[in-house]
Amino acid sequence: MIPTIAVLGVTALTLALGTVGLRFARTTSNFFVASRSVHPVWNAFAVSGEAMSAASYLGLPALIMVFGVDLLWALLGWTVGFLMLSLFMAAPVRRFGSYTIPEFIEGRLDAPHLRPVVAVMVIVVTWFFLLAQLKGAGVVVQGLIGTPYWVGVVAVGLLVALNLSSGGMRGITFVQGFQFFFIFLGILVPFVVVSVLWFNGDTEPIITDDYPRFIEDTTVDYRETITIEVGELAIVQASGSLDGQAVDGPVTITGSVEVGAGSTIVWPEGSAAPFAQGLERLDGRSWSEPLGDKDLSGGHPLYFSLAMLVANAFGIMGMPHIVVRFYTNPTGREARRTSLWFMAMIIPYYAMLPLLGAFGRVAGPDLFGTDSVDSATVVIGRLLDGTSGELITAVVSAGAAAAFLSTSSGLLIAMAGAVSHDIMSAGVPQFRRAVWVGALVSIGAGLLVQSINISSLIGWSSSIAASSICPLLVLGIWWPRLTARGALSLVVVGGGLATVASAATMFGLVGDGWSRALLGTPALWSVPLAFATGVVVSLRDRNQVRDLGHKFALMHLPERPSEAVS
Repeated sequence: MIPTIAVLGVTALTLALGTVGLRFARTTSNFFVASRSVHPVWNAFAVSGEAMSAASYLGLPALIMVFGVDLLWALLGWTVGFLMLSLFMAAPVRRFGSYTIPEFIEGRLDAPHLRPVVAVMVIVVTWFFLLAQLKGAGVVVQGLIGTPYWVGVVAVGLLVALNLSSGGMRGITFVQGFQFFFIFLGILVPFVVVSVLWFNGDTEPIITDDYPRFIEDTTVDYRETITIEVGELAIVQASGSLDGQAVDGPVTITGSVEVGAGSTIVWPEGSAAPFAQGLERLDGRSWSEPLGDKDLSGGHPLYFSLAMLVANAFGIMGMPHIVVRFYTNPTGREARRTSLWFMAMIIPYYAMLPLLGAFGRVAGPDLFGTDSVDSATVVIGRLLDGTSGELITAVVSAGAAAAFLSTSSGLLIAMAGAVSHDIMSAGVPQFRRAVWVGALVSIGAGLLVQSINISSLIGWSSSIAASSICPLLVLGIWWPRLTARGALSLVVVGGGLATVASAATMFGLVGDGWSRALLGTPALWSVPLAFATGVVVSLRDRNQVRDLGHKFALMHLPERPSEAVS
């Protein structure tokens, strides 16, 4: 009950704080950029709340739990991406004075026809990312309360839509700032506790040469029919259906076994963890060695590591819900201050995540057999007994709730802004309608992605953003020769191919080997292709953009002459 109360408490606080935004929900500026009046430190809290998403909080520890040290590249990519965003993009995009990324591109290139095209790409990127947050909500609520998966998806989608339609960016900034503290504590507290246990020798070792094993007798409920691979002969207590046969008592199982929905198996202490069919089974030695014989990207772990690094680094620079945060600062200088504060907050958070993924391998061996590895962070509390374990689970669960609520809010506001402001060219009433339409469509899609890992959804979103929005912003801010035709070609070739590759993987249309590697993680080839396309087409285009001097001065010169001195 303690973890459940914690999650409900965070949810209630989110709804209560969201009502504060009602006092400010009067103008377009309030809704889209919080009247450009957010203090840099509080804005850094809000940016951190959005960046500490279910992707990092749940998805990354899950990947580390399964594949080991190869996934540390993901953290490095995110960190590099945030650093480049802070150094090269935060201040210029704020100084230009736009409300959204498509509006910036239209103004920079004098190309009204580009605005809806870029808006569609913003919607695609945010939609994939939002599905990951809704998947996280369904997983956490199902694991804690035992409700069906759809309950968490629907509840979070409706709650976020209600908050956004009430207070817009001004209201949600206030909420996300508070949610940051829950998220950070949700990682910090278990990190400190399990580190103390580990260094004192009070828990199981993380790295062994063996496969994951149950550290105590563990009862596992199988809500859906699933085929598991049992690596060693095991005598278990089972009730329900195994391989289509009714059972109720001790059973000896090994090899491939189909477990029927509603069945229960009690795995004895010391038995090897079963793995869901299709989930790679690594022993401790393979898990702890990088670039080994692993099924990453169809058996190409080096390609996967490089592609993940590129996708995360360049993808962060093009994430609409992150970039739009810098529009809310009063000046470009304040935007840069926000980015510095943000880096100071996010780096310690990323440094703690790998250990939680490693301890999830010890604490939750049952997750391998139910294909529920996205709950790796939430099960850390099992390493402690009684109330202490429940309290740790409560803190982690509250942080998870804050993570998917905060990031979902930022994503939905970016999506609604693209629809209402950039496609419909309308105001606040249309923004509210766009919020609800976007929420309902995403909820429907969120119900269909239960079998897809959070990390996969995030990887596709990052690859698409890295291949479209990021090159647009980088070239638009720093390269005077970019033209409207070059920008359009960049989006169509880079973003279009990355989207097609991701969709084909999502719907299971690719095989194994190199086809799975190249299409499942396309950033390594789609990002350079996008940049090259934009540059080549622009150089061959005679229709150059007018008034470049004024536009570049607007982006790169301080707002006041005194700022140049400081």
